[in-house]
Amino acid sequence: MLDHLECFFYHKLNLIEDLTERTIKSVTDSLEADNRMLPYLPYLLQDLWSMGCSLDQIISVVGTLMFPSENVNALDLGCGKGAVAINLAFKYGFNVTGIDAMQEFLDEANLKASEYNVSHLCSFINEDINDFIKVNREYDLVIFASLGGILGSTTETVGKLRTQVKPGGYIIVDDAYLKSESIPKRKGYEYCLSYSETKNALTAFGDVIVQQINTTGVNEKINQEYLSLIKNRATELITMNPELEKFVTAYVDNQAVECSFINNYLEGALWIVQKKGNPLS
Repeated sequence: MLDHLECFFYHKLNLIEDLTERTIKSVTDSLEADNRMLPYLPYLLQDLWSMGCSLDQIISVVGTLMFPSENVNALDLGCGKGAVAINLAFKYGFNVTGIDAMQEFLDEANLKASEYNVSHLCSFINEDINDFIKVNREYDLVIFASLGGILGSTTETVGKLRTQVKPGGYIIVDDAYLKSESIPKRKGYEYCLSYSETKNALTAFGDVIVQQINTTGVNEKINQEYLSLIKNRATELITMNPELEKFVTAYVDNQAVECSFINNYLEGALWIVQKKGNPLS
């Protein structure tokens, strides 16, 4: 008979078998993880609600944007556990749709939405964002936070994001650019560009950057805090399942290297882009 923890992970493995190969790659790339660690990520990341995005900065900057009515519809791609979506609903009364391929994260998002009394404003959908964006939509606001290059190059990413927003609507990209062009190669960061190249890519379709916020200091603080939390959960997981020590330790070590790479070579930035066209109506 399986004990409680074994049942937990058996359930996770069954869920993962239902994911397509591309979806697994998309999830693991966004979370900087080996696909063998995918069943255990919900446990290791259970203390992380905002999943590393610049939550406070995103919520604050949204308050400065001009929307034509109180009935704002927002889309949070790769929403994780719903921190951005729920805060947008809670603070501004937005109707928010969150998309994520990890059902475990969406289960937590629904619990949080209920806790914040915004379940009626939040809709969380279990789908690969690469599939979701194949259909053009007209949201007032689209959020793409801390997901790296899972939609392709920066130009390709913006091209796909703008298919989801109305003319005159806003796209918020929470990401980073290179501090210098001379950096070591790092898997998952091939899409990163210099500051000027990033600006050019974000405006390649004639859209306008209306605000840019530096998030380097915020990112360093978040990374330090999250790494500590992950290490604590890793210790618990290894204690309960010693056979996982090799994989869990490798994941934690990779996260530490990841944080060092980000601190040394990247400048964090929150970009607010307004899609060209007639004002929102």
